[in-house]
Amino acid sequence: MNCFTPSPHPRDSWNSRLSKAVAAAIAATIALLALSAACSNSEPSGEGAGAPDPDVPSVTSHSARVDEGNGQIVFVRVVLSAPARVAVEYENEYAGKFRTALSETAAAEHAIPVVRLRADTAYQYAVGVENGGGELVYQARGEFATGGLPGALATMLSETSGESSLDLIFSDYKVHFLDGRREQYIVMMDALGRIVWHYASDKESTAASSLGAARAMPNGDLMYMVKWTCMRRITPLGDTVSEIVIPPENDRPHHDFLPLEDGRLLYPGIYRFAFDNSANGGDAETRVQVDTINLYDPATGEIERVWDPMDFWDMRDPSQRRPWTRSDWLHMNSLSKTADGGYIASLLSIDQVVSLSPDFKTVRWRLGGPGGDFDFPDPADRFARQHTASELPNGNILVFDNQARLPEEEGGGAYSRALELRLDFESGTAVKAWEFSPEPRMYSAAISSAYRLDNGNTLVNFGHSEDFASIPIAIIEADAQGREVFRLVSIDPPTAAASRATPRRYRAYAGPKSIMGETMLRAPKPR
Repeated sequence: MNCFTPSPHPRDSWNSRLSKAVAAAIAATIALLALSAACSNSEPSGEGAGAPDPDVPSVTSHSARVDEGNGQIVFVRVVLSAPARVAVEYENEYAGKFRTALSETAAAEHAIPVVRLRADTAYQYAVGVENGGGELVYQARGEFATGGLPGALATMLSETSGESSLDLIFSDYKVHFLDGRREQYIVMMDALGRIVWHYASDKESTAASSLGAARAMPNGDLMYMVKWTCMRRITPLGDTVSEIVIPPENDRPHHDFLPLEDGRLLYPGIYRFAFDNSANGGDAETRVQVDTINLYDPATGEIERVWDPMDFWDMRDPSQRRPWTRSDWLHMNSLSKTADGGYIASLLSIDQVVSLSPDFKTVRWRLGGPGGDFDFPDPADRFARQHTASELPNGNILVFDNQARLPEEEGGGAYSRALELRLDFESGTAVKAWEFSPEPRMYSAAISSAYRLDNGNTLVNFGHSEDFASIPIAIIEADAQGREVFRLVSIDPPTAAASRATPRRYRAYAGPKSIMGETMLRAPKPR
C-alpha cells in the first residue's frame, strides 16, 4: 500500500473508502461462513496428510474452534490413539506461516492455542505429532477462519508503507467518546502493521482510568498500568495472572512502571497537599500534586516511597518550577534504567530530564528546564513537554520532544520529533546528535513515545492528533540516517465524528519475538 500524506483529507474520500471497506467485509463474511463449515475434520486424512507411521500415534480426530471472547485466538483440538506431544502449523498466503510451540506434555488429547492471527482471515493448518526422534510427523490438515476485530479496532482506518524491522510491534489503542466512555485495547501488529493479537481492557471504560505504560514480560505475559489504580498482568490468552491494586493511602500510580530483576516493581506515584503561595502572588491554599518514586514488593505487599523531589528542591521557589498553570509540579511521565543501575526520569511540567543515582539519594544531573545543568549552544536543541526519556548505549539521551519550535523564518510553529542529545560534562553543554521528524511535519501535543531498537533504528509514536477528524496518528520506524523505513497511520472513520470519537496511542514498543512461543516459518507479505 502507498502511505497517504498525514494532512487533512476530504471527507468524501474517507466515505468512499469506508463504503468499499463495508462491501469487502460483507463479501469476506460470506466466504468465511462457507469456510467455517469446513473447520472440523474428524479423520486424519485430506490433501497433504502424512503417510501412516506405525511408531507414531495417529490422529483420530481434530477440529478448530475460535475463542468466544476473542476472534483472533483459535484452539485446535487433537485426539490421538496414544499419548504424544503435538504442534500445529498454520498459514495464510499473505499473513505468513507459523508453527506453535510443542505441547509441554505427551497426552492423548490436546487443545493447542493458536495466536498471531489476522482477523477475518482464512487459514490452513496441519497437526504434527512428535515421533521417537523428536521430529514432527504431519498427519492431518484442516482449515479455520478467524473472527473480526471488536468495536473501534474494527472501524479504524489504517494504511501502511514500508516494512518494519520488528517481527512484532505492540501498543495501546484508545478511543475517547463524548459521553465519557472509552474503548481501550492492547494490540500486537506484524511487520506490515496488521493487527495479529488484541486484548480489550473492558474493565477500564470511563474517563476515571486510562491505560498507561505496558511491558512484555520475559515469560510471555504482558503487564500494563491502569493510571491511578493498579498494574495488571495478563497471559497472551487474556487471562489475568495478577493485579496490583495500590491502596488509597499510598501514592497513586500513574503513567509508568518498571519491573526489577528481583521481582519488585518501581512506579511513579503522586501525593497532594496545599501550601501558602501568597508570597509569590498566589493563593494561601494552593493545591499541588508532587511526583514520587515508589517500590512495591509483591512478596510482602509493602510499598516504600524511595524518592521524593521535596527532599532535593523547594517547590515553593518559583525558580524551581514553571508558573502554576496546572496543579502538578513535575508530572513524571516516564522512568527508565541506566547502564550503571541508575534511573532517568522525564518531568513534563518543567520540561526537564533528570538522572538519579541507583540508591535514589542523589540527583546526578538535570537536563533542560529551570535549574538545568547543561547549556544548549543551539536553542533549537531544547525540548518541551517531552515523553519517554531514556539513556542509550552510547550514553546519549533520547526523548520524544512533543513541542519543538520551528525557526521564525519557517513560521515559528510547534512540531514534534524524536531527539537524541549528546551531553558534554566537561563543557556543560547538550548538543543534538540525531533527530527524526517526518515530512510533512507532525504535531503530537501530548502522550507519544520514542524508543531506540537493537538494530539502531528508532520506533517513534505520534500518538495524539489535534484534528482527529482528518489528521491521523502514526507509528514510524526511522533508521540511523533519519530515513523512514516503515509507517502506519490510523484514524477513526468519518462516521465516528458524530460521537466525537478520538483515537490515541500512548506508546508503541518493540514487541517480543513471539506471542506464545510460535516460530515464523514464512514472513507475511503485502498484497
